[in-house]
This record gives sequence, C-alpha cells and structure tokens, in this order.
Amino acid sequence: MATNILNAQNACDFRQPYPLGEKNEAFAQYFKGQSYLSVISLNSSLNVPMFNVTFEPSCRNNWHKHAGGQMLIATAGVGYYQKRGEHARRLYPGDVVEIEPEVEHWHGAAPNSWFAHIAIECNPNIQGGTTWLEPVDDKEYLEACRVAETEYKRENKILSPRQEAIVSMGNYAAQGNLFMLKLSLENALNSGVSVNEAKEFMIQVYAYCGFPRSLRAISTLDSLLKERKEKGIKENYGKECSDIEDKREKYIRGAEILENISGISKDAPKVSYAELAPAIDVFLKEHLFCDIFERDVLTYKDRELFTVSMLAALGGVEPMAMGHMAICLHIGISPEQLSALLDITELNIGNKYSEPMREVLNNLLK
Repeated sequence: MATNILNAQNACDFRQPYPLGEKNEAFAQYFKGQSYLSVISLNSSLNVPMFNVTFEPSCRNNWHKHAGGQMLIATAGVGYYQKRGEHARRLYPGDVVEIEPEVEHWHGAAPNSWFAHIAIECNPNIQGGTTWLEPVDDKEYLEACRVAETEYKRENKILSPRQEAIVSMGNYAAQGNLFMLKLSLENALNSGVSVNEAKEFMIQVYAYCGFPRSLRAISTLDSLLKERKEKGIKENYGKECSDIEDKREKYIRGAEILENISGISKDAPKVSYAELAPAIDVFLKEHLFCDIFERDVLTYKDRELFTVSMLAALGGVEPMAMGHMAICLHIGISPEQLSALLDITELNIGNKYSEPMREVLNNLLK
C-alpha cells in the first residue's frame, strides 16, 4: 500500500465544504493516522452536537459504539464505514450512515483518498456517551478495503486495464480532482496509454468540461511526466496526429464524422437547441467533431469511452449522455462494457453519478 506517496497530498489540496479545523489531538489515541476536528454546532438550546471530521488517507478510528447512536454525512473524498460483523461500506459525498445505539463500528478514509464527514451525536442526553474499543489494525483495514476492490475487479473483467484507466481519467478530470487524476494518469501510462494519447485525452476535456478543467488536467500531466523523468522512467510517446489533408469546410467534415459515428444522417432535422441557437450547432460540428474527433491520435472508441466517463462525473447531463452512449453502441462498444464503465464510475465517485447513467443505458436498451 503506497501510503507514503498518497500522504504527499496535503490539507490545502483537499477541497471540502466545511472548515478543516485543528489536528484532533484530544482523540488521537483512538485514531490510527492523522485526523482533524472542527465544531459545527454546540448550541445547547438545539442539543444536536455536530462536528466536521477530516481523515488523511488510511486514517480511521478505533472500533467504538455510542450510547445514543450517531449519524454520519459524507461530504468530501472517499471513505469507509464498517459495522461489526458486516462488510465495509464505501462512502462518497452525500452518503448518509445511520448508526443505531450500541452498534460497534469504525469509519475513516480510503487508502488513496482524504475523507471528511459530518458526525452528529444522537440522543446526547443518554448516559454512556462513546465507548472506545480496540484499534482497527492494518490487516483488518486492508481486508475491508479489498472487499470493494475484489468486487470491482470481478465486475470489470470486460474492460482491459487500458480501458479502465481511460474511464478513471475521465471521471477525475471532469470533477477537477487533480490528486486522483494524477494517480489515474500514472496508472494509464503504466497500462499502455502513450504520452501523446494522454495529452489528447486531457485536450478533449475542454470540449465537455471547459478550458479551466482541461488546462489544469494538462498541467497535472506535465507535472507527472517531469516526476517520472527524474525517476529515470522512459516514456512511450506513441504516434502523433497526422496532417489533415481534407481541405473542405470544417462544418462539413465535422457533420460527416458525427454521421459516421452516430449512424444518424447529417441531413436529419436539427434538435431544438440547435434551432434556437444555430451557433452552437456550428461549434459542435467544427470544434468538437472536426477539430477534436478528426485528430487520429485516439480511436473513436477511446474518445467515446472517455466522453461518457466525463459526462457521468459531471452529472445532470443525461440527454447528452444518452446521445454518446448511443454512439458507443453504434461503433461497437457493448452494453456490458458500458455497464462496466459505470461500475468503475461508482467505485471512483459513487452511485450518485453512476445510477442516473444506468437508467439512461437501460432506456437505450429497451
């Protein structure tokens, strides 16, 4: 477990909606690793004590129980909650855990991610408070994490390691999670993605997530390549983009590419948004399907896997996701591969992002 590398991320890089607070020295004896504590509410008239708890990668608390029970609301990063006798539950922002009184459990960060949650004391007037038990040792903790990893690998044998890396790059680039993007970029380079292909993926980010996301992603790749060069790693740069010989107008070329990959005639009636704002149709044809998709560094399959992965991570763009999933099916990406893409997305960033896309896929397959 590469905890030394992962812990290179610092508190300033970890984005969360509530203050980090101070190092949790008062409860340090009950935690393995570094945690931080910030008070959200101790208003006696409300009697609902709430705290923001932040965990560095691999940090977790001991087994323990609460006389009055507890609620956790995950707000940032990736973490785990485990009830005694059950498999650990992977937690993503927005997940809620309701812990009954006297239930023995632990919670903390994933090995490769910071994690933060709101801890709410329930029934604080009940006698007994918190009873701290034995630590969660490394073997027990890693086994809990491996359960999720084993399920992930079982569900995703349909995709190659290279394709899995493409999905993760798309998820993290779209969300602007540069720490995890850097890890996924390194995994991609180690899984057969060339440097020029990685650059091309990061360039494509701009078309779906905007220039700021793309520029930060390219800078992250640049930083990684410099670090790898210092370590003496020889990179596979791969092919470069061929010269474009077709001199027709870009709109015509882009329309033909879209027709080719979607199976929908370029002369079909325009969708409503293109009728309302014809300029956006021009930009889509010229800048996306011509300027980007015409570049032959990546295959159409690679580009569409990456696109759907970005759209899933963005959320709220289901109509566009349906269009690109339909393209995937048309160019030979199977329903099983798209389902595996969503399994990876769920593991990376949670079912809040994967489930709406599953509904889109199910509707396409009806």
